Amino acid sequence: MKIVTFDAGEPRVGLILEDGRVLDLAAAARILGDGVEISDPSIFGNAIALFGAGRPGLDDARRVLDRATGVLDQEQMRVAVLDAPRLLAPVPRPPRVRDYLTSRQHGTNLGMPLQAALEQMPVCYQSNHLAVVGPEAEIPWPAYTDQLDYELEPAFVVGAPGRDIPVSEALSHIAGVTLFNDVSARDIQGLEMSALGGPSKGKHFCNAVGPCVATLDEVEVDAFELESRVNGEVWGGPKRWSAEHSIAEVLAFASWQEDLAPGEIVALGTVGQGCGLEIDRWIQPGDVVELEMAGVGILRNVVGRKQGRGDAGIPSFRGADRFAPAARR
Repeated sequence: MKIVTFDAGEPRVGLILEDGRVLDLAAAARILGDGVEISDPSIFGNAIALFGAGRPGLDDARRVLDRATGVLDQEQMRVAVLDAPRLLAPVPRPPRVRDYLTSRQHGTNLGMPLQAALEQMPVCYQSNHLAVVGPEAEIPWPAYTDQLDYELEPAFVVGAPGRDIPVSEALSHIAGVTLFNDVSARDIQGLEMSALGGPSKGKHFCNAVGPCVATLDEVEVDAFELESRVNGEVWGGPKRWSAEHSIAEVLAFASWQEDLAPGEIVALGTVGQGCGLEIDRWIQPGDVVELEMAGVGILRNVVGRKQGRGDAGIPSFRGADRFAPAARR
């Protein structure tokens, strides 16, 4: 299944049909009534409730989809099918967002010292869960940066909650996978991280997520096929994900002595040549950035104009030099 959240005056949960239309899950369940066996229809009210129900909730959604597909031509079911709703981020306000580094590809290309940490564990920073946008949303260009970048990353969404989850049980706590654009202001990121802090201002203004959450049967787990395009041109070539740590290991490690909540987004890190910094090509205002992943679809966003500073910020901030990775210094 491919699960989306769409705008119907309020966020609603839908499933992408084979013809590209979207089935309103709650509306379809209500119309089908006793014609489909569902343990708790209230979980279809929002993405976090659905994902928090774990595998039983996803099984209920699949039963609705299978039953509705057989009666789509009936007049009453047509009201539950939308031709082209505006998609939001699959989880518009996730309870937490973490961005891990799990693969040597990206870090090695940038000359990052990885060996000591990555051989033992995936490493991450905390993203801003209040700055998540969905497909077709504009990527804001903050006033404090002249060097904006995209980052192509696979991600997964936590389903059933848990703590201290063993690797052997981890996949049962993953609702599905999605695409994550870790939009980065490289110049200020380099400046703030030179003080062994952050990233914060370099990352916290925007993350694009979507277009859907694809259940694990829709993808080749841990061998994701991805591509990045800017204005229709492929940047960096086709990519096949190869990681030091599997998604099961990432979830297990994330849950070690920590509670995981339904709807958390866990990004798996930038794929090799999956950002402008690695290939020294830079997005500009008005550019169309498309990230694609087999089984998930295309996450498309337009880069906005640089915002004016006005009276915001603090007088001591004079700007940051353009950032170049250690591998090219």
